[in-house]
Amino acid sequence: MTDPALTTLTDLVPPPASPYLGENGWEAVFKEMGTRLPNDYTELLERYGAGMWAGWLRFPPPGRSGRYGMPETSARARDGYRLLREDDEDEFPLPVWPEPGGLLPFADTAHGDHLGWLAEGEDPDRWPLVFWPRHNDQGPPLACTLADVVYSLLIGDYERFGFPPPEEDPDAPTRRSPDFEPHTTENFDPHE
Repeated sequence: MTDPALTTLTDLVPPPASPYLGENGWEAVFKEMGTRLPNDYTELLERYGAGMWAGWLRFPPPGRSGRYGMPETSARARDGYRLLREDDEDEFPLPVWPEPGGLLPFADTAHGDHLGWLAEGEDPDRWPLVFWPRHNDQGPPLACTLADVVYSLLIGDYERFGFPPPEEDPDAPTRRSPDFEPHTTENFDPHE
């Protein structure tokens, strides 16, 4: 069943004709990640593919192998969080995937914040979303769907989900654009 927020999102921002996911299919992604991923993520990515929302929230291609694909960027983020957690568990309180309830990042901001899940239990569709901010304290899990998060970002409702508003983000542009910039094979391959 499609999330109503995803329908609202597609009304606001039409999806690209050919969403870019990378060269591998979902089963290969799930195998590399060690788990199936939530349906709201796969539905959003199947509709839009990899790209950047509001000039700020990046979704790397889930099916891309190597450094710039989501599995590898997620692994690097998890490794970084583990190191930070070893030094200061109060500041970095979340366990890390594959620990039970562990942080499993899948998207990041242009300035180093991360969006992920807390992998609690056997059903990925029940995993809560969590925002790992780089300049603020860790907030609670988000009580919403992924499409809700993206939509809120596009309409400027930053604080609802723990995103810093542009004026409080020292690295952000003064205004975030309400759009989606898709990655394609042509514009993504030069990153290698």
